[in-house]
Amino acid sequence: MEWLTTFAKDDFGKVAITVCGTLLVTLFGVFLGGIKDIFTDYWKRRRLIRYHAMLLATTMDQLVDDCVNVVFDPKHEDDEGVAHATAPTPKIEWPGALDWASIPSELMYRCLLIPGMIKSAEASASFVASEIAGPPDYSEYFDELEDRYSKIGLAAVHIIRRLQDDYGVQYQEREHHDPQHVFETTIERIEKSRQEQKAKQAEFFARMEKSRNERQHQEMRDQVAARDAVTRRD
Repeated sequence: MEWLTTFAKDDFGKVAITVCGTLLVTLFGVFLGGIKDIFTDYWKRRRLIRYHAMLLATTMDQLVDDCVNVVFDPKHEDDEGVAHATAPTPKIEWPGALDWASIPSELMYRCLLIPGMIKSAEASASFVASEIAGPPDYSEYFDELEDRYSKIGLAAVHIIRRLQDDYGVQYQEREHHDPQHVFETTIERIEKSRQEQKAKQAEFFARMEKSRNERQHQEMRDQVAARDAVTRRD
C-alpha cells in the first residue's frame, strides 16, 4: 500500500482522491435517493390499488345484498291472490373513480361478466313468467329469479373473497345470515325441486305412453277379433 501513501502525498493524488471520494459520496446519495423513490412509489401504488379494490368490493357487496333481497322477497298478493315481487331487480353501477387497469385481468374479467349475467337473468325470468309460469303463485317465475340471482350473488361473493385474500379488503359481516350459505342452499333447493319435477313429468309421460300403447294393442286385438268373427260367419 506504499504506492497509495506516496500517491496521496502528491498534489495530483490529493486532488484525485478528493474527486473520487466526492463522486462516491454523490453516487451513494443518488443510489439511496433512487431506492427511497422506488419504495415510495411502490407503497403509493399499493395503497392506490387497495383503494380501487375497496371500491370494487363495496360495489360487489351492494350487489350481494340486492341478490339476498330477491331470495328473501316476501312477495305481495293482490286482491285476486296473484303473487307479485316486491324486491327491486338487482343492478350494478361501477364507481366512476374505479381504475380497471389496477385490477388483475382475470379478476376484471369475472367482474365484467356480472352485467351480462344480470341481463340474462332478466330475460330468462321474463320468458318463464310469460310462457311457463301461471297464476296465482307463479312459482316457476320466482324460482327462476331466486336461482339466477343466487348464482350472481355467489359470483359476487367469490370476487369479494378474492379481494379480501389479495388486498386485505374487509368483508361485511351479516348478523343474521351468511350470503354464501343462503345462495348455495337456494341453488341446491331449486335444483332439487326441478329434478323432482322432471322426474314427475317423465313418469307422467311414461304412463301416457304406456296407456297409448295399451289402447293401440287393444284396438288391434279388437280388429283381429272382428275379422275373425266375420270369417267365421262366412
